[in-house]
Amino acid sequence: MRILFFTHYYEPEVGPATKRIAGLAKNLQELGHEVEIVTGFPNYPSGIKTEEYKRKFYMKEIIGGIKIHRYFIYSSPKKTSFVRLLNYFSLMFSSLLFMFTKGKYDYIIGTSPPLFTALSGYIVSKVKKSKFVFDVRDIWPDIALEMEELDDDSLIFKIMNRISNFLYLKSDLVTVVTNNKELKILSKGIPGEKVRVISNGFDSDVLTQEENLDLVKNYQIKEKFTLIYAGIIGLAQGLEIIVEAAKKLEKNKDIQFLVIGDGFKRKDLEKSCEALGLNNIHFVGVQLHSSVISVLKNASASIVPLKNDKLQDSVPTKLLESLGVGCPVILSAEGEAKSIIEKSKGGLTIKAGDHTALVDAINKIYKDKQLRMDMGENGRRYVNNNFSRFKIANKLSEDLDANFSK
Repeated sequence: MRILFFTHYYEPEVGPATKRIAGLAKNLQELGHEVEIVTGFPNYPSGIKTEEYKRKFYMKEIIGGIKIHRYFIYSSPKKTSFVRLLNYFSLMFSSLLFMFTKGKYDYIIGTSPPLFTALSGYIVSKVKKSKFVFDVRDIWPDIALEMEELDDDSLIFKIMNRISNFLYLKSDLVTVVTNNKELKILSKGIPGEKVRVISNGFDSDVLTQEENLDLVKNYQIKEKFTLIYAGIIGLAQGLEIIVEAAKKLEKNKDIQFLVIGDGFKRKDLEKSCEALGLNNIHFVGVQLHSSVISVLKNASASIVPLKNDKLQDSVPTKLLESLGVGCPVILSAEGEAKSIIEKSKGGLTIKAGDHTALVDAINKIYKDKQLRMDMGENGRRYVNNNFSRFKIANKLSEDLDANFSK
């Protein structure tokens, strides 16, 4: 089959959306499908394009054997709502030009968030007479209510709700990343026969890759009891809990926190740490994936927080990645993510936002090396058995095949 992804994020950008789509694309290609990508010029999360991608409206390149069509996207290091909307809408409209290209596709897969890139994918699918798959990583705008970013009577919520409902109804398949998200979609009246769970996954190849030990050496990760956060530093993640824990544990010079990644909340958190005089928490920015994996392999534990208990249907990619490489996890969340920790026995769970419980959990695994080793092995075994990216891509391939014959 010929499969085309419409995605706002793609390599060399980092983040869970990139990992999901790149993982699916590469594994679908290994299964014999012809896969292409429509996306923008890399700028996430900094908002800055590198020199090779500046001042261009369209560019075609190949990464990992996959053809990528890049279209103009407005980007800026400013983190305002207006800039974010310009970023979203610019790619939505520029990528519509793909409808004028030659070539037919059996499926066009539009992934969300943001909704607007998926909408562009749907429009192009109608022009090219392709079947359309709506790939839902987070249910917008519902998640904005859970994070208390929007009110359900606001104009923005109503517009986004109409767009999402339109895409649910018009798609040939709807894919979601968790079982709880599937239940939410079904509650909207979408027929069950066209909803599939295609979860996020873990690429076991990273276990045999050569390690990038720069951060490990620079921050003495092997020598100290090091707790890692690696991911987006935004509103939903609720990283304030880590700052509070670092403050309570600052007298123990053997314990340190390393925060890898970027996002609009980073500067606020750094200012909080500076105001508190903390020197046991280090913000190291965005890193190569090989460096992140190496840090997780050598860290004492990974912290995976969510802002509140309302985010019941989220399973962060960083959770699977930490468990997959054998790094024990302290999860500050409820719902499906908590269930994975409990089933895998790969870590500890605490209530979202409870920094006192986080300190207690840290102290528990700090004092028990055997517990850490057992959790690491349990998590690695569970994720590699249940969340292999190749197996997940194979499931998607089978679902596409079954739907195509209808």
